[in-house]
Amino acid sequence: MAHPYEPPPPLPAENGVHVWRAAITVPIITFFFVAARFYTRFYLLKRQPTIDDYIIGATMIVSIAHGTLIGIATYHGMGLHIWQFTPELNAEYYLWLGISSQFYTLGLAGFKSALILLYLQTFGLVSKRFRIACYLTLFYTVGYLTANLFTEFLGCWPIAKKWQPDLSGHCINRTAANTCFGIGHVTSDLIIAILPLPPIWKLTFPTTRQKIGLSLTLSTGFVAWTVATIRYVISTYNQFTYDRPWWAGISFTFSILELNTGLICACVPTFSPLLSVFTSSRASNFITSWTTRASGVWQNNPEKTPWEDYHGHLTADMHASQGRDGLESRGESEGTTITPFTSRDMATFSPVSPDGDMPMCDLSGLQALAERGKI
Repeated sequence: MAHPYEPPPPLPAENGVHVWRAAITVPIITFFFVAARFYTRFYLLKRQPTIDDYIIGATMIVSIAHGTLIGIATYHGMGLHIWQFTPELNAEYYLWLGISSQFYTLGLAGFKSALILLYLQTFGLVSKRFRIACYLTLFYTVGYLTANLFTEFLGCWPIAKKWQPDLSGHCINRTAANTCFGIGHVTSDLIIAILPLPPIWKLTFPTTRQKIGLSLTLSTGFVAWTVATIRYVISTYNQFTYDRPWWAGISFTFSILELNTGLICACVPTFSPLLSVFTSSRASNFITSWTTRASGVWQNNPEKTPWEDYHGHLTADMHASQGRDGLESRGESEGTTITPFTSRDMATFSPVSPDGDMPMCDLSGLQALAERGKI
């Protein structure tokens, strides 16, 4: 249905107001999650940064840049109705849309890669098939996102034709490209969310509740997948609707949520040592008794020793266990259970002897289980 032209109101307006609010508030919330991750790893665990830490930090910067660019786009027509557009406003809108899309693609590549690398750190040393699955997923994810990045930049020739449609030249079929890359976003998120489940469920835990809790913690990618699916449905509808700028306001709001939700999901599995700090009182013990089951924290008793003392005892016990040949020679794999705990290197799981409380080893525990056919 045709509408008479209306002069644009003071910007941002219409759906652009909601986009602007999301562009400001959501990256701020994400920043606190990223800061909590770095505090946990570098201050509590005293560990050196790994490649996924660098990727998370860079992705946070990209997220802030993406939110800033989307916020600027709301001052150039994003969220308005199509009948409120002028030719000048239309050119400005597509210019800022194209610039922000580059940072959106980089941000997706960042948090997806960080999650895969986290899985490789946790389970990659004990299962060759799992390593292959992670590398294939990483290749697929980085591959299609690289293609997406170049398509966004070189989809029109000359490049300026993307925001100045009257220029002579040509553009690719944007509808087909956006549909294909949208499917890539959704499928990669789903694969990444499912990846850690097989190795978790092949481990032996004292209770099924612990196994379910750990599965929920390491499969936070399902949250990012849900947001990506909603965004894909809205953006697909937006490609065929008449009032595209107005619906784009909703679509790009979910783009902000998708990028930042994925970044938060990449940080949550590292929070278990931070939660253990709050176990000094009975009330906090009651709260964290549920959250730590889903985050891989080994707990011995409510009165916890300082982290340095705990890690010192753990290291000494690990060295002492290297001389214990009796367990392997007797083949007591059926009496070995898995207890979650946090080490300096990563949150992982170690076998606990039937007559002791302290974990006997760190990653070597997973390796031992792999050699015994448990994984």
